[in-house]
Amino acid sequence: MWSIRTRLLPLFVVIGLVWVFFYYSYSLVSRLRETRANANETIAWFWAGAQVPMSRLAELGMMYVCSGCGATTPTYGFESDSSQTRFCQDCAQVTEWYFVTIEGIEERQRLFHRTRRLFKDLVERLDYTTILSDTDMVPQVVNGIAVADTMSPENLKLLMLLAEELDTENIPVPITDSYGETIGYLHYGSDELAKELLLVPYIELGVLLILIFLFLFVIRMEIKKEKELSWVGFARETAHQISTPLSSLMGWIELLREKPEAETDKELAEALEFIENDIDRLKQIASRYGQMGKKPKLEKCMINSVILDSVHYFCGRPGFLADNMNLETDLKSEYLIDLNSVLFSWVIENLLKNSIASLKEIRGGIIRISTRDIQEGSGLVEVEIADNGKGIPFADQKRIFTTGFSTRRGGWGLGLTLSRRIIEQYHNGSLRLKASSPGKGTTFVIMLPAISEDA
Repeated sequence: MWSIRTRLLPLFVVIGLVWVFFYYSYSLVSRLRETRANANETIAWFWAGAQVPMSRLAELGMMYVCSGCGATTPTYGFESDSSQTRFCQDCAQVTEWYFVTIEGIEERQRLFHRTRRLFKDLVERLDYTTILSDTDMVPQVVNGIAVADTMSPENLKLLMLLAEELDTENIPVPITDSYGETIGYLHYGSDELAKELLLVPYIELGVLLILIFLFLFVIRMEIKKEKELSWVGFARETAHQISTPLSSLMGWIELLREKPEAETDKELAEALEFIENDIDRLKQIASRYGQMGKKPKLEKCMINSVILDSVHYFCGRPGFLADNMNLETDLKSEYLIDLNSVLFSWVIENLLKNSIASLKEIRGGIIRISTRDIQEGSGLVEVEIADNGKGIPFADQKRIFTTGFSTRRGGWGLGLTLSRRIIEQYHNGSLRLKASSPGKGTTFVIMLPAISEDA
């Protein structure tokens, strides 16, 4: 079940990222269409709104005046002549209209205000800041509003800095008069959509990198899973192969025990007893390999008895411990823990074998196993295995739990890897290297959760 979740989770993440990216792209295109429509509307609005005042301004100073009431009208609609006869709406009768060149002040004011209001409305439609400055880069108009003469020098300096910041986004546009001379500059920034468009390539790159990372992660998980399955298959096959000769050996032992000399020959009886104990040990090894890849059955027990069984086995077999080695115990733990004694004894044996290997060239070698209870949370049991052997080189200490890495010639590099997996995955504990110095020794620590008093 967990394997299926592990494989489906990256797939769901990829689907989610693709959906978010497409949704963002669709939103971006929609906003671009709205912005384009708004820009086109603004251009049309400016063109249509500017036609009337521009044409009226072009005809100012050339108009006809009613001889009856003095009403004025532009020259369009009249033939070019010094006088015309035309109906006057103010007089409600046909009167003489005379062509004059006197500019209408009120008409000019109306056109002026109308034009200013048009440009003000256009500027308010912009989503970015605009600053109109003179040739000395002193701001004169900001967002369509003229800069007051009473503005403080500090605020004016801030506006000048803002204009310089806008120039980093867009090149200022020179403003010329009717004679073609530059009279100022238009400084303008970029709207939020334009800034967001600059981020699109980085967003795409980020999504691509995430997808590549997820792809590599899935491949790595698959390779790791294949390795685990291969080791599990190897372990189970080994357990099956060991079981066959074990059954045969047990039969041979029974045949030897039935012989008459088995009761009178003490050496034969002792040898048979040791052989039977070793067969029991092989059964445990087969059971350990057979439980690989399965969730082991845990039982409530005290850890001291399991450790003592492993210690007695090492001490009771000639050749395991050299004459210059001492195996000491200091077992003080009294907490109950959920433990699979078969697998845990395997961990203890792996750590003891490593300590024994590091003491081969050491005189007065000592291996010390201690247990104690820690009152932290629901309680913990600490198991410490220390030796004064040759230690682990500092460069190798980070790799000792890596599968296939071994500091011993001919080692498989599986002992510590499997030991940590047994402690962490099956017993919810931890196995770590507490300390190690070349020439001074090594200390490993196992932490296991105790059964709470309420349980």
